[in-house]
Amino acid sequence: MKLSKELNDILVEQVRRELESAQVYNGMRIYFKDANYPGAEQWMTVQIFEEVLHAEDFINFIQEIGGELPSIGAIAETKCEYDSMLDVFEHGLEHEFYISDSIKACLEQAIEDKNYAAENFLRGYIDEQLEEEDHFRTQVETLREIGDNKSALYKYDEYLGTRSGNLTSPNGAVFAFYTGPQGGEE
Repeated sequence: MKLSKELNDILVEQVRRELESAQVYNGMRIYFKDANYPGAEQWMTVQIFEEVLHAEDFINFIQEIGGELPSIGAIAETKCEYDSMLDVFEHGLEHEFYISDSIKACLEQAIEDKNYAAENFLRGYIDEQLEEEDHFRTQVETLREIGDNKSALYKYDEYLGTRSGNLTSPNGAVFAFYTGPQGGEE
């Protein structure tokens, strides 16, 4: 089932957006490192790799279905300064809403084209986005409850550092990595 030009173009744009997401989250990781939040840095490192996995999954799908990737497009400048851990996760949640809307647009084009393979592929990402939004929403809600309690914030940072680095895309691609010791351990 060949991709229409419109569907091909919107999927290639989604590849760019997934790679841009990795870059956005890398800016957030840099903030966490500078602010001495090793747990949040680990959490965001996993998020970065997850976004790269998504981009690779889209690339593989486009290639497997006979689409074209003439270029991916430029990635915007990355912000690395935030006001707080809460500010970072609020920006992350807003970014996930943006990505959800983008994937919905891809799915709408697949439905319009009656491209059932693309529709099936994209529905997995619709479900994935519900999880992504929930992950960020959970962090935002928890950090709002913590408020200005520094002790609770540092405990929560430790918790964030427990996020796993074994990733599987909605379509079964697997990516595993090890980021090394956390919290200054050697």
